[in-house]
Amino acid sequence: MRKRFDGAKLGFLVAAAGMLGLMSPELSAQAQAQHTAGHGNSLDAGALVPLLQKGGYILLIRHERTEVPARADDYSKPTTDCMAQRNLSVAGYAGSQETGKALSALDIPVGMVLASPMCRSMDTARFMFGRTKADSRLMHHDPAGARTLDVAAADMKALVATLDPGASNIALVSHVANIWRAYSISLAEGEIAVLQKQGDGSIKVIGQAMGSDFGPFARIKLGPVPPVE
Repeated sequence: MRKRFDGAKLGFLVAAAGMLGLMSPELSAQAQAQHTAGHGNSLDAGALVPLLQKGGYILLIRHERTEVPARADDYSKPTTDCMAQRNLSVAGYAGSQETGKALSALDIPVGMVLASPMCRSMDTARFMFGRTKADSRLMHHDPAGARTLDVAAADMKALVATLDPGASNIALVSHVANIWRAYSISLAEGEIAVLQKQGDGSIKVIGQAMGSDFGPFARIKLGPVPPVE
């Protein structure tokens, strides 16, 4: 089972991502500070399960693990051109399915599923939930274009403001940079932040967990393996 990284490892990975150009220097520094500070009273997977089973939350998910080494995103090409961007690794496809199976086994209802049109986000959503719809408001920022981090974050917030999970949960699959800029959450690949809309329309981050963190709870719910005859 994939474990949550400790602060030192996360700090190293964030710094490495900055050097590789996967995160802007500003974002890299902010994410390093976020991991150093921790997440206070943020709930973990075990505490989140009974809440998510009741519905009413937004699952904000960073796409699953990607290829290493990875090609850089070519923003001059359409988002449907998967050969012009960073894609999921085999582990990323497997992790997406693992998370989806665990959430299903735990009877966590997921209604609407939206994803950034980038292939790694669409594939994460499809393998996790079996369906998705592309939404450009979840699109990554363009480091060389007019779609800045501020624009991407504003788009994400505007989308979330329109959502009403009702008795189910809504899943959104996006990217680390605009998630950070919108909600000051730094997610590892395949990690899920759980958002709750407050009465005044504001958003509260109640917890976060790796998708694989739900696996042990799903295993307990499924019960013992029948003996082999």
